[in-house]
Amino acid sequence: MKIILIGFMGVGKTSVGKQLARKLDFNFIDTDYEIERLSNKSIPEIFEQYGENYFRKLENSILEKFVKNEDIVMATGGGIITTKENYNILKNEEKVIFLDGSVETIINHVQNERNQRPLLKESENLSKKIEELLSIRYEKYIEVSDILIDINGKNIDEVISQILVYIG
Repeated sequence: MKIILIGFMGVGKTSVGKQLARKLDFNFIDTDYEIERLSNKSIPEIFEQYGENYFRKLENSILEKFVKNEDIVMATGGGIITTKENYNILKNEEKVIFLDGSVETIINHVQNERNQRPLLKESENLSKKIEELLSIRYEKYIEVSDILIDINGKNIDEVISQILVYIG
């Protein structure tokens, strides 16, 4: 079995994924971490030096590599569904879980790490930028996921409990 966590930046995919993998005794894969490891650069550096399209190509190669594995929990980057290739891969997978958070929840989670979030870094109005990106991505998250878990007001253990109920 493999579990793939998708959703906007700051909804807790990595935090939930690590603990869920530990609970299931699965390997944990974080696509953003793997991109940084592969390129030997941070994500902000990749965006700055090569741009978003280059980053998305790296993201696709990481997704293609690890999606073949079993007994994994994979946390993906928030924009992974923005390319047709990644969208199609995720659409054909089972147990793709959309962690859904409100704009307010996302702001609370990302406001202190904006410099690590290239798409939010230059934004003067954080709320407006998040709403804009969410409006582009939300339907895609819905379309490729098998279940939506509302993370608002929940701690990591509560989110994991809901995932465990879903995967049975």
